[in-house]
Amino acid sequence: MRALAIISLLLVLALMSVSTYTRLESAGIGCADWPACYGLIGDIGDETRAFGGTIERLVAGGLLLLMLATTVISLRQQRDRLLSLVLLGLAVFLVWQGIYSNELHSPAVVMSNLGGEFALVGLLGWMIFRRARPHANASYRVRRWVVAALVLLCIQIALGGLTSANFAATACTSLPDCHGSWLPGSDLATAFDLSRQHELGPTGIALGGAERADIHKLHRLVAAVTLLTALIAGGFALAGRMGMTAVFVIAVAALEFSVGAAAIVSDLPIGIAVAHHLLAAILLLGLLRLHALCRNRQALL
Repeated sequence: MRALAIISLLLVLALMSVSTYTRLESAGIGCADWPACYGLIGDIGDETRAFGGTIERLVAGGLLLLMLATTVISLRQQRDRLLSLVLLGLAVFLVWQGIYSNELHSPAVVMSNLGGEFALVGLLGWMIFRRARPHANASYRVRRWVVAALVLLCIQIALGGLTSANFAATACTSLPDCHGSWLPGSDLATAFDLSRQHELGPTGIALGGAERADIHKLHRLVAAVTLLTALIAGGFALAGRMGMTAVFVIAVAALEFSVGAAAIVSDLPIGIAVAHHLLAAILLLGLLRLHALCRNRQALL
């Protein structure tokens, strides 16, 4: 079961990378006129979209087979049955969405795809880490900070998806403020509307308004709070002698924040954008392992 979970997790991370690259490339990030062509829907990236879609389906098919095998084993061994069934359901959903949904830039599709992928990462990570052997005196203070960091990271991941779904990655090109402003305005609610379809201009570029800068600013603010919380959680865990896991969380949290800042000042190269997405998943895994260590230690005290 654990070996299957590890292989499945690696496939999910590969799936995330391919799907993120395909979506961003088809949004214009890889075009010659970048960033002027950002949000150009349907006119560029056709070959990349086809190739990426093929790879994505192959990886998703392999993942589905692994989830099916995991479910069969769990039912026979009568352990982790609910968890394995949920994982299988998520894999089926992602495969179905990949086959029948061609709307790469629909906010609902972007968010459901992102939610499914990160849910798989989280559940597989928990399946792998939850029986980790505790090797440190983890206080309740450490556990509270780790849980807080996990909650904030999940919120931040969702905000990142909304930023991408609204083509808002380039809405703010200055640091640390957004063209003289720090806080989102009254148009923020528009960015949360997943039912709307992007209106296209004469050149095929998705049109947007003030909601793009608003969701971008909110994403930045929550990123700063998430970084601070993750660093505090990692620091307390390091003081509690959680060793390399604590160091890993601190390093990945700092790297993720730095990559996000680098994406802004470098006009969002597609490689950095994909790395930013993947690092969020890796940070989630690090925090889940910390949580497992804290939880298991408390169970023994």
